[in-house]
Amino acid sequence: MKSAFVLAVEPDIRPLGLGGDFETNARFISDLGFNGSELSIMDAKSIDTKRIKEITKRYDLDIPAIGAGRYFLKHGLFFSSKDKEVRRKAVQAVGEFTLFAGKLNSHFIIGPVQGNFENTYEEGFQQMRDCLRECAKVAEAEGVLLLLEPINRFTPAIIRTIEAGIRMIDEVDSSSVKMLVDTFHMNIEERSMTESIRKAKGYVGHVHFSDSNRLAPGQGHIDFRSIANVLQEIDYHGFVSGEILPEPDGESAARWTIELIDSLPYQVRGRFRI
Repeated sequence: MKSAFVLAVEPDIRPLGLGGDFETNARFISDLGFNGSELSIMDAKSIDTKRIKEITKRYDLDIPAIGAGRYFLKHGLFFSSKDKEVRRKAVQAVGEFTLFAGKLNSHFIIGPVQGNFENTYEEGFQQMRDCLRECAKVAEAEGVLLLLEPINRFTPAIIRTIEAGIRMIDEVDSSSVKMLVDTFHMNIEERSMTESIRKAKGYVGHVHFSDSNRLAPGQGHIDFRSIANVLQEIDYHGFVSGEILPEPDGESAARWTIELIDSLPYQVRGRFRI
């Protein structure tokens, strides 16, 4: 497994991570020892992908995932909307973000674009499934994974649990759709975080580390050692990314995140931590 931290690309975005100048932040997390930068973006069309590639290459950072949840919330575009035109625009937007992710050899997070059910849950689930199937066609062609994130009940989302995520992925039936498991959301929704992850073996494509209070791992009550153990048990070899409130400041939060990750008993940068 490798470590990453969320960075905003546009300077006016305040992400669950580090905001401000992208190159300054990329240099900072690289110096701390992170292997990647998960990108938080708003408008893909305004971003110079060549510059992003140059910066991440300069600081030896991969781009494991890209999130654009703010875009869908701002424009009211959701897969589960009862309005067919809204769903069409949501699919189109995800397709555009998928193309953007492909240019950066990255993957795209399916988060707030899920929306909430406006009539019955099953109707919303089926509408989302049909939209995700369309998006998966683009993702397959581009070699991009769509990372479906179960989101807790206090944020509108169709997929709230690992179990629901597995069902959605099974029904979409595409190799381009995997699951993003987030410890903050799991702490709210799952009876047992470790058992839920265990059941998701083969489905997990990305991991977010955030403590029970949305602060850096180690600042709340989640047992990250047990999470690391079960991730190793299911043969997960992808990225673990810090997506957290930047408190007391982003730099301190990033330091605490890498310190916690480096203390865990799994493979990081080719070395086994014990």
